[in-house]
Amino acid sequence: MTRTRFNALILQTLFQPREAAGVLIGMDLPRQWLWMALALMSVLNAIVYSLSLQMTASGDPTATALMPPAFHAPLLFAIFLFGALAITVLTLTWIGQRLGGRAEMDDILVLIGWLQVLRLILQVVVVVLVLVVPVLGAMVIFVGSLWGIYILVGFVDAAHRFDNMFKAVGVILLSLIAMAVALSIVLSVLGVAVVGGA
Repeated sequence: MTRTRFNALILQTLFQPREAAGVLIGMDLPRQWLWMALALMSVLNAIVYSLSLQMTASGDPTATALMPPAFHAPLLFAIFLFGALAITVLTLTWIGQRLGGRAEMDDILVLIGWLQVLRLILQVVVVVLVLVVPVLGAMVIFVGSLWGIYILVGFVDAAHRFDNMFKAVGVILLSLIAMAVALSIVLSVLGVAVVGGA
């Protein structure tokens, strides 16, 4: 993919998520590549997140005191993030199919992987803004989070061929419930691992 196509796909994702989903799915990338890309994005996002966490901690040592231990270790956070993304792919695929959707796992996988690329770009921008204008950085995070939900709804709707945004929202909400249960188990295991290692 050329830089021009890359930038065009970013813009299309931001303003026409359903059409962008069609383009991404149409690439028909091998499943192995998609999982590798998701793992790479997990590592890169964990690195940037760790940098931003250190910046926050340097300004306020108590800001991260209540966070799970795994969130303070880049490697464990990368593993946690990859696990969370994998569960996201599986739940969005399975629950969507149960509600009449037609998306295959590879369809959801490429879309979630692309969202992580956008998330990484956003995190880098936020890290820079926090150093220059902290308030603006917080605003970008807020707007980015809302926009991310809009994109995800469009992606799920397009992947499952619902042509019904409300059904896509339902799939996402049910997936969140399933993920909350699964991730609570993962976090407890990682928390025990960190405490035991300490």
